[in-house]
Amino acid sequence: MTHFIKQLKFDGERLILRNFYFLFFSLLMPAGFYVLFTRVMIVTGSKAFYVTYMGSMVVYSGLISAILSMATILKRDRDQGFVNLLKATPKGPMVYYLSVGVWSLVMSSLAIVVIGGIATIMNHVQLSLTQWFGLVGVAMFGQFPLLLIGIMMANIHHNETLSLVSNVVTFPMAIISGLWWPINFLPDWLQRIGKLMPTYFTNNLIAKVTTGGKLEINLIVGICAWSLGLVMILIVTPKVVHEWGVVRVK
Repeated sequence: MTHFIKQLKFDGERLILRNFYFLFFSLLMPAGFYVLFTRVMIVTGSKAFYVTYMGSMVVYSGLISAILSMATILKRDRDQGFVNLLKATPKGPMVYYLSVGVWSLVMSSLAIVVIGGIATIMNHVQLSLTQWFGLVGVAMFGQFPLLLIGIMMANIHHNETLSLVSNVVTFPMAIISGLWWPINFLPDWLQRIGKLMPTYFTNNLIAKVTTGGKLEINLIVGICAWSLGLVMILIVTPKVVHEWGVVRVK
C-alpha cells in the first residue's frame, strides 16, 4: 500500500502538477466549451439543456483525458524505458498502470468540480446530493472503456501516428456521440454509429441521473460490453502477435 501511495504521489507531480498541457486539454478546454455553448452562442437556454450539456462536457473531459492525454503519457514512459525499468522490479508495472488510471479518474472528478461549479454559478444548475454522487459514479464507470482504448493506442510505435490517431478517434467520437451538439442533428446513418459509442452510453446515462429520468439498462450493458470487449482484445492481441512472430521466425 505504501508503494502504491508513493507511485500516486510521483505520477501526480509529473503528470498533473507539472503538465499544463494535460490540465488545459482535460479541464480548461471542456469548461471553455461549456461557457461558449451555454453563455455565448446560446444566451438563454432551458434548465435541462444546462444540466445535460454539463454532463456532456464531463464525458468530453474524460474522453480527452483517457485517449488524447493518457495514451501519449503511456507511450512516452514506454519509449523512455520507464516501463521496462518497472518490469525489472519485484513489484512490476501493475502499480504504475493503476496509478495512471487513478489519476485519469481524478481528472474526471476535477472536471465535475470545475464544470459543475461553472454550471452552478453561471446557469444556476441545482442538483441534489444524490444526483451529484450519481454523476461522479457514472463518469467513473464510463471512463473505464476509454482508458482501455488509451492503453491500446499507447502501443502505436510512432509519435506522429499516435497524434494523428488520437485526434481522429477523440474529436469524431465526441461529435457523433452527441457531446458537442444533440445527436439528432446528424444524418441517420451517422446517428446509428454514434449510438454505439461508449461515450454515447455514458452521456445518456449521466443525463438520466441528473434530470431524474428512468435509467435504461441498455446504457449500462453498452458500457460493460465495450469494457469486456476491450479487455479481451488487450489479453488476446499480445498472444496473437507473439505466436505470429514465432511462426515468421520458423
